[in-house]
Amino acid sequence: MRRVIYDVPKWSCYLHRAARGLHRSDASDSPQLRFADELFEQLFAGEVEPLSERDRDVAFADWAQRIHDTCSQLPAFERLAQECRGRADESAMAVEALINELKPDDADDVLRRSARSACGKASEAVAQLHDAMEGLEHVAFGDAPGVGSNAPGAPHDGGRVRSLAARLRDDGRLRRIAQLAGRFKRIAGAKRRSKVRHGADEIVDVEQGADLGRLLPLELVQLVHPRTKLLALRNLIERQCLQYRLEGTETLGRGPLVVAIDKSGSMEGERDVWATAVALALLDLAQAEKRPFALLCFDGAVKHEVIVMPGQSLPEAGLFVPADGGTNIEAVVRRGLDIIEEKPGALRNADIVIITDGGSSSDNAQELRDRAAKLGVTVLGVAIDVAPERLQPWCDEVIAANDMSRVDDRTAEVLFGR
Repeated sequence: MRRVIYDVPKWSCYLHRAARGLHRSDASDSPQLRFADELFEQLFAGEVEPLSERDRDVAFADWAQRIHDTCSQLPAFERLAQECRGRADESAMAVEALINELKPDDADDVLRRSARSACGKASEAVAQLHDAMEGLEHVAFGDAPGVGSNAPGAPHDGGRVRSLAARLRDDGRLRRIAQLAGRFKRIAGAKRRSKVRHGADEIVDVEQGADLGRLLPLELVQLVHPRTKLLALRNLIERQCLQYRLEGTETLGRGPLVVAIDKSGSMEGERDVWATAVALALLDLAQAEKRPFALLCFDGAVKHEVIVMPGQSLPEAGLFVPADGGTNIEAVVRRGLDIIEEKPGALRNADIVIITDGGSSSDNAQELRDRAAKLGVTVLGVAIDVAPERLQPWCDEVIAANDMSRVDDRTAEVLFGR
């Protein structure tokens, strides 16, 4: 389609307008909208086709050319284009941020500064969208568990992504949950990768490879002997060294992970947002380890419950349970143990994580602790701005959480490094 100085494919125009919730492009578009289509194409495709002189918009060609030239000279714009390449939603979000900041009537030096600032804000907006999409990866909006379009193996649904991006713009709480969850998921992933893996502990044979920790003694000797060092290094590079082959069997999968979020009135606001983001990071951990995941939202009783099996998605309702009422820890621990007991099969090492800023009567706590021990269940408490001792009767371990903008190293290690 003819825009201002470039010819932009109709499909690109459609993607740009759909992502921003704008009307479809046509000949009556304003110069600003036509210019935005050109910016989108530069970010999304990386290449734009110039119009012939007779097809250019005579009234606005110089105006558009000046801004395009200014942007193309900025390394920040090139970095932004690399972040957006092939991603319609990110490209559209970046265009919106750029248009809001650029002032085409400024002098050249002022325009350059405003363009540089606009690129920085656009990059920040794109990064936030990445975090949000990552954080909500296992949430099915409008669907039941396991049938969401974002379930593993489901085809990509660009319409759903665009709809979610629009919801994120309009819903500050959802946006904050998604951003924190994306950040916490990366922390959890790093903790998971750094865990020592056991199971391959039995020597069963000798093979060729380059694992220094498994090399035979004769290979190690060659590495330090001056006459054989070069030969040993060559064998190492070519993965021809003799090494032990280790094998192990992991007959049992890990048991369910139950996350209980306190939905009492005092949790309203940042505490509830933080707890929900942690729950989504733990859901991602459960999916990676193929563990059943249960989300229990409670106040004086369990008020919302959903079980997500491996490969399924969490219905969005779990993110929007209101925080009101009192706190009854006994009820949620009892229900969590019921869920774990109901899951048959060869499972071990189940966990219950209680996230709360309060406490309740502990008269029956020891009974539930004994039941958890028999089931092989670890109960972990996360105390938000409350003395950890309040949760001690129920829990094998309690950690304190006071900063609702992050997870510190201690909290991350206990939550995600188990």
